[in-house]
Amino acid sequence: MYAKISSPKAFNLLSASSSRNIIGPQTERENSYLKFGNVLSAIKSGDARGVLVDIFLERHGSPMIGLGQEFVDTAEENSMDWRFLPALAFQESNLGKKIPKGSYNPFGWGIHTGEKSGVYFDSWEEGIHTVAEDIKKNYIDHGLTTPSEIVTRYTSNTNPEWVFAVQNAMEEIASEEY
Repeated sequence: MYAKISSPKAFNLLSASSSRNIIGPQTERENSYLKFGNVLSAIKSGDARGVLVDIFLERHGSPMIGLGQEFVDTAEENSMDWRFLPALAFQESNLGKKIPKGSYNPFGWGIHTGEKSGVYFDSWEEGIHTVAEDIKKNYIDHGLTTPSEIVTRYTSNTNPEWVFAVQNAMEEIASEEY
């Protein structure tokens, strides 16, 4: 049974938590119920994870809107959870809204305790790729794959608030309700 959808927030992304996040109408009837705004015109059929990240970025007013697929592709290239990088950016800089001017560093990368700035990147994409590669090399390849494992090296202590915030953002990204 399908219900008419009036807005993206009313759309229940039933497959958002599946392993492949496949969304696509199977019949003309389903298709008629799934038409609204830009979200579904971007989804069509296939992997919806990039769109889910873009929805998250847009909902929070991030300057990185439109880079959802970049986050997903980069995470896959570096063997990490596709939700981790945007969740990390959410925790560290409110998705790029609170960063040193011109740094394109939404991850707090290289900003050590007591310092006001860290690594500067030439673009959001460079920041996403560089940080993902370094996280793979220094965390993932050493068996640290979850926020609760990564926190000990990333924040220099076991910070339960950091873990909670990153995990909460990861859950929000893949939420079934928008």
